[in-house]
Amino acid sequence: MKTKAEITWAKEAEKELKKVPFFARPLVRRKVEERVKARGGSRVALADYREAEARMKAVLAGKTEGELQAMMPRSNQPGAPMVAVEVCHHELSDCPNLLLPTAPWREALEKWVQENEVSERLRARVKGDRVLYHQKLRLAVAGCPNSCSRPQIADVGVVGMARPEADPALCQTCGACAEVCPDHAVIADDAPPVFDRLVCQGCGKCRDICPTKCITLSAPAARILVGGKLGRHPHLAEVIGEAATPGELIKTLDKIVEDYLAGAQPEERFADYWIRTRKEKQT
Repeated sequence: MKTKAEITWAKEAEKELKKVPFFARPLVRRKVEERVKARGGSRVALADYREAEARMKAVLAGKTEGELQAMMPRSNQPGAPMVAVEVCHHELSDCPNLLLPTAPWREALEKWVQENEVSERLRARVKGDRVLYHQKLRLAVAGCPNSCSRPQIADVGVVGMARPEADPALCQTCGACAEVCPDHAVIADDAPPVFDRLVCQGCGKCRDICPTKCITLSAPAARILVGGKLGRHPHLAEVIGEAATPGELIKTLDKIVEDYLAGAQPEERFADYWIRTRKEKQT
């Protein structure tokens, strides 16, 4: 016998719910029922489900199954994943902007997580009976400065980049490189052009537009960004350095995470710890 507070489902709505991947089904059910209850209803009709489905698809657009799984709440038990790695999908889209192939960097991150029991050590800090997405360490890898995997709002971001160099003997001071630069990082008043290293994102557009091919790019490397988050007090990740190889990245990441595990306050998420300690060092 159902209690007064329970929600029933129309047969058609229940049928549609079963099409949702099993790992996301409990969350979808709860969200739909919450919307129906908020309206004072007691039964989920097909129209209710369709409306909630459209809203969730808009929020989760572009996420892979692995990324969706990482977002789902999990029981706080040994083995619960506490690191979410998001990588841009250049391999699927054959992205023309790719500077840094992401596979070696993703593999290095996943190996580091496994060999150092990072998930279990992070899980030990969670006090409740569930692990929520914001309690995880979120890593993002982007193969170019367009940053489709959103490293700017990840705990740690990796962004592919390269440094342009110009041969003065080939430069005709046409100014095409300065005109095409999306970051206004090129001054082409004389030969060779001057690149503002603090502003340049290393995207390669200046090289591609140069009619004499006087601009070349260095070997690709990765910018390392730390401390990004959304939420009530959003904060964009800060560039803290560069890594020429995945191994260099892991050395930096390992130091950052060890400091966090040793010095974070109870329940303090990584980005909040990073922002707090950076401010303390500046005062």
